Amino acid sequence: MVAKALWASVLVVSLLAVGGMGFAAFTASYQININGTAGTLSLAITNDSTVVSNSYVGCWGTWGTNWVNFTAGPFAPGDYCIVFANVTNTGNIPAAVHEHATQQGACFLWAVNSPGHSNPGGSNTGHNTMLQPGASWPFIGVLELNPADNNTCQGAVSSLQVTFTATAGNNGTSVYGL
Repeated sequence: MVAKALWASVLVVSLLAVGGMGFAAFTASYQININGTAGTLSLAITNDSTVVSNSYVGCWGTWGTNWVNFTAGPFAPGDYCIVFANVTNTGNIPAAVHEHATQQGACFLWAVNSPGHSNPGGSNTGHNTMLQPGASWPFIGVLELNPADNNTCQGAVSSLQVTFTATAGNNGTSVYGL
């Protein structure tokens, strides 16, 4: 009797398997992949040139990885060195470029003019200016020995430092609160 029951069970299972009867299910799936690549952000100073007030005034640049130094002189009262250059976004994302100017040393006057800073001899801090990838904007920097000097500035030294800082992004705030 057990043998007949076992034989009957095997026969039913076999018929269901062969005949396709029994439990069946349809399934489907779809996958979404999101791949991201961070952009690059970098600045360059390009197309520089200089103008001086007199032929005896030198004004030349020395280049580093992320800086350029212009050395100028000798100056007599009223002499100047003007530096023309382009600030270029060499990255692949738009950037807010901020300019900050610092002048050290008495006896000299200075001016900076660019889309990020247009306040000759005044405020040291410019404002943010958007610069698209591959785009440039002009920069002009002037250092001049005060024309009103009466021998008090002989041998004086001065420097004008202009720093460009580029930022991109939303300052650490997730758009979706993540």
